[in-house]
Amino acid sequence: MPINLPNLDDRRYADLIQEARSTIPSHAPEWTNYNASDPGITIVELFAYLFEMLIYRQNRVTDANVRAFLKLIDGVERRASDDLSNEVRKVVAELRKPNRAVTSADFEELVLAKFESRIGRARAVARRNLESDDPKARESNKPGHMSVIIVPTADGGQIPDAAMTQAVGDYLESRRLLTTRVHVVGPRYVKVGVRLTVYLKPDAIEETVRKSVVGELVRFFDPIRGGQDQSGWPFGRNVWVSEVYELLDLLPGVDYVTQTLDHNEPVDELVAEPKRLIKRRVVNADTESKDAKEVLVGVVLFADELVSAGTADMDITILSSLTNTTS
Repeated sequence: MPINLPNLDDRRYADLIQEARSTIPSHAPEWTNYNASDPGITIVELFAYLFEMLIYRQNRVTDANVRAFLKLIDGVERRASDDLSNEVRKVVAELRKPNRAVTSADFEELVLAKFESRIGRARAVARRNLESDDPKARESNKPGHMSVIIVPTADGGQIPDAAMTQAVGDYLESRRLLTTRVHVVGPRYVKVGVRLTVYLKPDAIEETVRKSVVGELVRFFDPIRGGQDQSGWPFGRNVWVSEVYELLDLLPGVDYVTQTLDHNEPVDELVAEPKRLIKRRVVNADTESKDAKEVLVGVVLFADELVSAGTADMDITILSSLTNTTS
C-alpha cells in the first residue's frame, strides 16, 4: 500500500475570500462595502486567486525535491530512474524503526533487534550499576545509570565474552540519552539443585522416567528455553517448590512426588545457598505442644540473576508407588 504525501494546505479560492473578509472589521472598521464592485474587494479576490495557485504548487512537490528531501534524511543519492514511491516507502519504514533508547524496554528491543543471531535475551535494569564489583553498589539506587544484561543464544554459552559486551556497549553508546550511563554485563547465576523422590505409575520404566524428570528440570531452569512459557527463566524470579512439584506431576509415568527422606527426616527439595532459602514456620495442630517446624518454600533471586541447574545438580530418587521400594 503506497504512502500518500500529506496535503500541506487544503484551502481554496472561496475559503481564502471568506477568511480575508472576516478579518476586515478588526483591521478596518470603517470598511463596510464588501460588494464585488469595491476596489478593496477586487484586490482581495486577486490575491486569493494568486495565493490559491501557490497552494496548488506547494502540494505538487517535484521529483527533484522528493529526491533532495530523501537525501537529507538518509544521505543516499538517488537517480531520476529510481521508483520514488518505493524509495519514500523504504525511508518512512526505516524512520519508524526505534533508533534511540530512553526506557528499559527501548534498550532491550534495540539489543535484540541488532544482535538477534548472537543474543537470546536482554534485560535492562534502570538506576543500577551492575558492573560494580561491590555488591552493595550493585543494589544501590544510581540515577542516570542503565544496566543491560545480555544472555547469549543457546549455542553461545551462558556468559557473554568481552567482545560481545563491548560490541553491545558501543552500539548503545550512540543511541542513549546524553545523561545516561550504560553498563553491559552478563547475568549472575544462582546455582540451584533439586532433591526429590518420584513415585512411578505401575507401567512406568524407571530409566525412562528418570531421564524425563532430569531433562525437564534442566529445561525448566534454562536461561533461554526455561520457565512456564519456555522463553527463558525470568530475570530475578524466585524459584518455588510448588512449581517443581507441579511440573513433575504432569510428566508421563509419574504417579506423585514427595520430599526425599534422610534418616526418616525430610530434607529440603531445593538446594541453594542457605541465605537464599525462603522458609515458613508450620505448626502441627495434631500435637498438644503444637511443635512448629520450618518448611522450605523457595529460593530468592535478585533482579540481575538467573538459575543455573544442570544434570549433576539433580538428586532424584525413583521408587515404585506399589512396593514403595527402589525400582
